[in-house]
Amino acid sequence: MDAPPVFHSPHGLFPCQQEGTGFAYAQRSGLLVADTGIGKSVIAMALAALLAEDGAEDLVLLVCKQNKLTEWHEDFGAFTTLPATVHHGPSRMKALRHGLPRVVISTYETLRADLARFSIPKGKRSRVPTPGPVLEALLAAQADGRRVLVVYDEMSDKLRNRSSQLYKSHGYALAQLRRHQKDLRVIGLTATPISRSYEDGFNLLRLAVPAAMPTVKVFEDAVIKSRDDYGRPRYADDGVEQFVALARPHIWRKRKTDPDVRDLFPRRIEEFRTLQMGREQERFYDEVASLQGDFQEPVPGLHAALRQIAAHPMALAHSASAGTSQLAMELVRAYGVDHLQSLPSRKTEELVEYLSSIVHGQGDKAVVFSQFGPSVLPLLEEALRKEGIRSYLYTGALDGPERERARTGFRADPEPCVFLTSDAGKDGINLPEATYLVEYESALTYETRTQRLGRIDRITSQAASITCTTFVLQGTVEEGIVESMLARNEMADRFLGDTGAEGHVGAVQRRRSYLVA
Repeated sequence: MDAPPVFHSPHGLFPCQQEGTGFAYAQRSGLLVADTGIGKSVIAMALAALLAEDGAEDLVLLVCKQNKLTEWHEDFGAFTTLPATVHHGPSRMKALRHGLPRVVISTYETLRADLARFSIPKGKRSRVPTPGPVLEALLAAQADGRRVLVVYDEMSDKLRNRSSQLYKSHGYALAQLRRHQKDLRVIGLTATPISRSYEDGFNLLRLAVPAAMPTVKVFEDAVIKSRDDYGRPRYADDGVEQFVALARPHIWRKRKTDPDVRDLFPRRIEEFRTLQMGREQERFYDEVASLQGDFQEPVPGLHAALRQIAAHPMALAHSASAGTSQLAMELVRAYGVDHLQSLPSRKTEELVEYLSSIVHGQGDKAVVFSQFGPSVLPLLEEALRKEGIRSYLYTGALDGPERERARTGFRADPEPCVFLTSDAGKDGINLPEATYLVEYESALTYETRTQRLGRIDRITSQAASITCTTFVLQGTVEEGIVESMLARNEMADRFLGDTGAEGHVGAVQRRRSYLVA
């Protein structure tokens, strides 16, 4: 009997996945920027298998978030014949004694210390890196003739800040590996390389294709015109165009709306729903907002408190009891829990009415995102329960088994229900059973918005269409948050060449939708 191919999937590779694998194989290093759900992980496994079959690379370092460790390990076991080991936890060093397998799967944070150790040598003032145990093992493998492929999953979420210790550790390790393997392959997987600024994309490409990128000084002199008092950059238009032209050859871009992909996904409808506060909530919001007064510097905790009041005034009571906000504690002492409890929440009222029509009226499932997991989501859970709507709560405060029970419970539930999640659920989980998604408040960044909406916009969805709705409370800080998110959306569109792409919903279309909402 013939041995199975190194990569084997019951679905094979879709044409777009074949294209991405071919790009990565030929390009050697770069960013694979594909919308969520297209199958970046499948492309990475197919690439690793193809390189193994060709004898080009025989050691893969796969770096991911902690909540994706098990999934990656299971996928390599299910879809490839490559032996894989998870390098994580207190006993992780034991496996290194037996040599490195074909695939090592670890997290960004674990490798921060295991790739590089930073210390201050005697007589020096600054810290100097030296190889950690994993880097030592990789260098020893290279010395034995093994060739390394490095794959970063959701690279932009972890390695966009070049001043962080995390970035410096990985940058040092890649530089050391390139000393012994000048054509080292480094592939970054991401749906959104631009989170806050063009510097995000530059920092990622400095790791993946350093020879193709300018120095930091040259980049800043050409691209950044100036910075505001908070260090935020203002860009020189010509410099941005030059940088984009340098970056594009090293980026493979695939949208869900591209002709070869669009029929694989449900049609996505995006909308903004602007709401007006009731008189009591508005009065309380304005009283708290007035605390800023004539102060030049932002009052500590005020912006977060205003966002919570917009979401649900009672959320302040949780922040006060948890001791996470000094301002919240002062507000609760001043107004009292009973008063907060008496204040209505316009958004909660709208959400219950909207979800009632979806769950009771249409018999569909829905997902609701809120950044305020511990303080807002339990309030929404109670409001939905009173309406006879079953919900599953998923937050970072829950332990792993609790989160898994919520996820599997929602997916397996035969009845219409709601998945209430903080941004702990924005990546790493797929919920194709849902046909509606609500952003209870806008994501702070375009990256987070993309990840949120991608939870139900999956290639495995059986729905003809899905609807994604963002609630925005008028006259509050939420309006500025939407504008900031859209500005970052514009940067991503420009960086990736998405502006004007056929069928693509970009910043221009979203701003138009927001203005008419």
